[in-house]
Amino acid sequence: MDYELLLINVSRDQGSLSEAFKDSIGQYLIASYVRQRDFKAFVWSGDTRACKRILEREIGGGRTAIAGFYAAADNIRVVGHVIQWLKTMFPRCKTIVGGPQAAGLDYAFFEETGNDFAILGEGEIPVYHLLRALVDGTEDLREVPSLVMRDDRERTLIVNQCEDAVVTDLDSLGYPRAEDSLTGRLRQGEVAGILTGRGCPFQCSFCYEGANAKNVRFRSIQSVMEEIDYIRARNDRLRFISVYDDTFTLSRSRILEFCREIRRRDVLWFCEGHIAFAAGQPELLREMIASGLSCIQFGIESGSKKVLDAYGKHTDFDMIVRAVEQCKRLGIHSVTGNFIIGGAFESEETIEESKRLAGELIRRARGIIELYAVYFAPYPNTRMAREPERFGMEIHEEWERIRLHTMRTPVAATTALSRNALYDIRQDFDEFLREEYQRAARAPRKADVLQGLFHNGKRLNLNPTWERLYLSRPHIAVFLEHLTEEEQRFDRNRYIIRTFEDVKIEDGVLVSDAGVFGGLERDILACATGVYPASEMAERFGVAIGAVEECFCALNERCLVYMAQF
Repeated sequence: MDYELLLINVSRDQGSLSEAFKDSIGQYLIASYVRQRDFKAFVWSGDTRACKRILEREIGGGRTAIAGFYAAADNIRVVGHVIQWLKTMFPRCKTIVGGPQAAGLDYAFFEETGNDFAILGEGEIPVYHLLRALVDGTEDLREVPSLVMRDDRERTLIVNQCEDAVVTDLDSLGYPRAEDSLTGRLRQGEVAGILTGRGCPFQCSFCYEGANAKNVRFRSIQSVMEEIDYIRARNDRLRFISVYDDTFTLSRSRILEFCREIRRRDVLWFCEGHIAFAAGQPELLREMIASGLSCIQFGIESGSKKVLDAYGKHTDFDMIVRAVEQCKRLGIHSVTGNFIIGGAFESEETIEESKRLAGELIRRARGIIELYAVYFAPYPNTRMAREPERFGMEIHEEWERIRLHTMRTPVAATTALSRNALYDIRQDFDEFLREEYQRAARAPRKADVLQGLFHNGKRLNLNPTWERLYLSRPHIAVFLEHLTEEEQRFDRNRYIIRTFEDVKIEDGVLVSDAGVFGGLERDILACATGVYPASEMAERFGVAIGAVEECFCALNERCLVYMAQF
């Protein structure tokens, strides 16, 4: 053998996955850990067609005899089918399943696929001990922490103790390196994801992390920055660092240290944050934004206090609005959030509360708020998956078994709403969001457009909904081509140019696709074609130049005019 372990992240549709997710951070950390202990593991990520070729070459070619698979809710069936094929073709190969879905595997999965092992929770320490057992023969399988094995005699699974499976010193893991990539390529996209800590204290009833994560641990900021420097040195395309931690905003002193260090590196970044943090610590949030925080993701979930309390979110309608308003006011470029459809105690009334919240957020955070509706997904070992009846729910096991992707089709019903009703509600909710966005974008404001689309004059591409709506308005597209300081600043000796062409004057008002205008706005826009400079407009209309300037500024703030020298 050339190496001991091939770690695989396979999915049916790679096109729907982000570059950062394809980088398989967790598997690279396993590879780093075992490399430090004299084992060699390579990491590979791709679709099913490429996966077959890789396995034929690596396993069939005798380069390695152990394959480990990352399994989440959306790829567990693919993983099962690949293992079943692999065992048929190369029966002596050993297979391991890890990742969040490992907690939901039963004996039937092992029997049907021929899979050998699963690992619950964090993988570094268990994989190392498993390699010692399988490769060196220096360890008993019964002593490998967090290992799950088949007992074919009793037709059940054996689960080893998990106490010794948690890494306490995260700095000792190192970080993903290109030398552990089977292809030699790692983090070559515009966004690179990183983990700066592990564990979650919040224990939301629907969340895998809250149900299964261990105590919270953090890497040192020095270690985090070494990783960021490593990425930057090898990726000229890098634009954003995405911090994946659920608990990044827990420690004020750590956030400030991170902000100081990342500001020195002049790189933009994203993170997840708790609503209570954003609502209650504006000065710290201001410092994060000043250091390059461009996008923050919130778990909004619902507008109903009853539903939020059932989830264990410790938030409410007003707190969510306050948090998003805070982000908007402080100048962040993007806020994203999901609404769960069909979760705890969902009813027509709770859906209406969610609609009211979504509409309020869109109105108050024009240009930066990106909202999405998803279905409830019963993730392994969560309270809602274990005891759905406590949350007024019933999980349809057959629909869960045959669904294509989690959160994209309803697999549960509530006391008040059937599965089919939830399908109709989701369609209606999506239509509601579309209408609210369209309504909010009908009269764009320059400040909103620039906040959502640009950072220091460079396009961000963080808000696809707003970008699509803004650029569908021809006058906005024209306006965005004229953002230099000279074009945006009033000058009495220059020409005011409108950003739209086709107009008519009817009943004393100027009518156009960009709006309807009267008074001095009508007069200036009618002549804003490069014929009269601003000073001549003032004479022509019999008004002071200050009135023309004031009108220009008001129209410019609505993206309707700019200044031209010639």
